Amino acid sequence: MKTFVYSAVALAMLGGTAQADTLDFYGRFDYSLTSSDSGSATHNGKQGLVLENNFSNIGVRGDVSLNNSTAIFYRVEVGMNAGSQDKSNNPFSARPTYLGVKHETLGALAVGRIDPVFKMAKGGVDAMDMYSMKHDRLFAGDKRWGDSLEYKSARWNEMQLGVSYVMEDNHYSDTDKRRDNGNYQVSLTYGDNKLKRNNVYLAAAYSDGIEDIQAYRAVARWKLDALQLGAMFQHTELVNPAKPHWQSREGDGFIVNARYQLDKLMLKAQYGQDDSGSGLIANRIYDDLGDAAVVVPEVSQWAVGAEYRLSRALMLHTEIGQFDVKQAQYDLYDDTIVSMGVRFDF
Repeated sequence: MKTFVYSAVALAMLGGTAQADTLDFYGRFDYSLTSSDSGSATHNGKQGLVLENNFSNIGVRGDVSLNNSTAIFYRVEVGMNAGSQDKSNNPFSARPTYLGVKHETLGALAVGRIDPVFKMAKGGVDAMDMYSMKHDRLFAGDKRWGDSLEYKSARWNEMQLGVSYVMEDNHYSDTDKRRDNGNYQVSLTYGDNKLKRNNVYLAAAYSDGIEDIQAYRAVARWKLDALQLGAMFQHTELVNPAKPHWQSREGDGFIVNARYQLDKLMLKAQYGQDDSGSGLIANRIYDDLGDAAVVVPEVSQWAVGAEYRLSRALMLHTEIGQFDVKQAQYDLYDDTIVSMGVRFDF
């Protein structure tokens, strides 16, 4: 992997000097001061007042033209570790790093550490994404994998097919008994996931075996002037026999939200729930209690927040909300979150 990274960096430098090619050096610093009752929803699992690093990163990306219809594209990105969830002295962590080739009619094929298509089908639907109130506290499907292959078709009438495949040497261990499960994902999307070209974004995706789940996901997002509405539904089934009570951990989850833009201020509200026992909070319950967690946790969430743009690069944000675990025996895992943060993009 180090050789791959070094090669990609060299390619990026080459791309910066080639005529008609692109090179984009970018980064983000995003930190929040967060108060949590139990630590169930925070990035690091700690309660009290914590400084959270909301996936700050730095990277380079671009493409090198081979001819009028074909180009090599690349991305090298690392996480900037400085928040309270960082568990080692390493200032960097792995993030998307890949190399690919794209053709204007045949589509694009990439290899490396890639956000798979099931995850990325969510688009920008989660109004609380990147923070402690995000949807992966409720249900699974948001992890990134190395040793991945990804194909995305060319767009046809705003529709695009995506396929992700995780190599078995990364997805399975030598003693893993789950080889009858898959290690691929497929997605079909319509529109622009940032709602810049279109007012509607739709997506459907399926994951087979990746992240120890079989899951279906449907996403819809709609914009009318200053108002944005979003929804995501997911059915999830755990398929790893090594996990506690894996056969009963199956169910449905969803989030719905609204955002409203007032000049430089965006107001947002979100509600969600899940009964599959597959999300971050449920997994923390199973990690702590193991086989003693005989009832599948049902988790619900409400959240409100705001974003204020001081400039194109600088944004202030705040989030307030609660996670509630329905079963009384899991009351210790309820969590109330109050968070204030700052984001700087370059």
